Amino acid sequence: MVQAEQGAPLYQQLAQRLWEGVDRASMADGERLPSVRLLAAQYGVSLTTALQALRWLETRGYIEARPRSGYFVAKRMRRTKRTGGAAETKHASAKRWVRPVAELDAQARDHLAIAGAPSAVRLDLASAEATLYPVDRFSVLLRRLAYQHRDLLVGSHVRGSGYPALRAQIARQAIQYACELDPDELVVTNGCVEALNLALRAVARPGDVIAVESPTYFVLLQMLRALEMPAYPIPCVPESGIDVDALKAALDRGVPIKAVVTVANGNNPLGSVPSDAAKRALVELLRERDIALIEDDIFGDLCFGDTRPRPVRAFDEGHGNVLLCGGFSKSLCPGLRLGWIAGGRFTERVKALKYTTSMATAELQQAAVAQLLAGGGYALHLRRLKAALQSQQHALRDAVMRYFPEGTEVTRPAGGFVLWVKLPGIDGAPRDTRTLFERARAEGVSFAPGHLFGEGGAFDDCLRLNAGNRWTSELDAAVRRLGELAAQAEPIVAA
Repeated sequence: MVQAEQGAPLYQQLAQRLWEGVDRASMADGERLPSVRLLAAQYGVSLTTALQALRWLETRGYIEARPRSGYFVAKRMRRTKRTGGAAETKHASAKRWVRPVAELDAQARDHLAIAGAPSAVRLDLASAEATLYPVDRFSVLLRRLAYQHRDLLVGSHVRGSGYPALRAQIARQAIQYACELDPDELVVTNGCVEALNLALRAVARPGDVIAVESPTYFVLLQMLRALEMPAYPIPCVPESGIDVDALKAALDRGVPIKAVVTVANGNNPLGSVPSDAAKRALVELLRERDIALIEDDIFGDLCFGDTRPRPVRAFDEGHGNVLLCGGFSKSLCPGLRLGWIAGGRFTERVKALKYTTSMATAELQQAAVAQLLAGGGYALHLRRLKAALQSQQHALRDAVMRYFPEGTEVTRPAGGFVLWVKLPGIDGAPRDTRTLFERARAEGVSFAPGHLFGEGGAFDDCLRLNAGNRWTSELDAAVRRLGELAAQAEPIVAA
């Protein structure tokens, strides 16, 4: 790596900055560099200084000049011979930042590996394959609206709370499942994740304890770490959701819980849906203690029953103590990143936080979703999607029971995309799905390891599988191979 000496001439300092930019951008051998004139303008130096910097890099083998063409990145072998090689580059890179931030923890690194790495068989992320979404119809709506309403693209009238027609449609949709929402309390967000973030910041501050279901959505745990809000786990029962009695016991013991987060309908990762009685009990308990309840209802529209389950918010009876978060990224198109929050008595705080966080959400997609909702296209799509997901979940569950080790436990979800799998132990010791995760990913099969969904190794013997893909012979073979690897998984040795 180019390193100018302390107090070096300006052209050497410019050369170092230029090469660091080339290195960070991973410019390939033979790729052309900006011209001398452009460099001078970009860095505010004279043409002479810019030319000296380029020539200094050339003499050290980093770049090469081509007559009447300019300067280009030199071949790697030539650079290595002229300089200290890879070791020097690595050392200089490590010294780049004066105050480096702390490294991500293991959970965050595994999450980013899942989200960013390609895989031949995707059993990790909770989403459906593209053929199950109304991509063609939605694309037509977007093109038509972009042509007819150019202001939606220009953003001349972007509103921080969101497109009025979409907020009205969300409120009308809620009437169908006996949940009263006021369009004026709705704020459209960049995905349900932003809605959750706004909700947490509206009701709590750094240091406040937040009760969460255990296991719970792993992004929520990462979000709480980033907000410096300690998570307090409350057991979540596969058939009935969060354990209200355990929550009450924690409060009676004096645990200073500031807010509770629940994914009640189609819980992620268990797929459970509590009874109406359990939802009412949760709402009443927290209302009595003046503790805010944040509900993530992103999977509510994807529950398999004859009628859509009511969100917990429906039992709040106008008290405004439940902040309801929803969205269309799971049910309509993952790439939309379109969510919303009904803030209840915290609405004004949510609106202020939205303004200072992302100001507003692009309105073209909002207008298209509003039309889809109003025209009945969304309801038709949901019926097809839910039927496909339920069928695929059955096929995946049958395959897991067929191919995984004897004694494997698998949930029977009432909605959503995923199955929660618990591997049998070996001589009383749990099997390690962290190592299984790495081995399976090396063979092109990805899943979400259980440790992401809890704290302290509580779910190291569990994994979450996505049923969003149509069942094929290739998928069957991948689950068979994953079952073979699971049978070979080593026991976790206590420290």
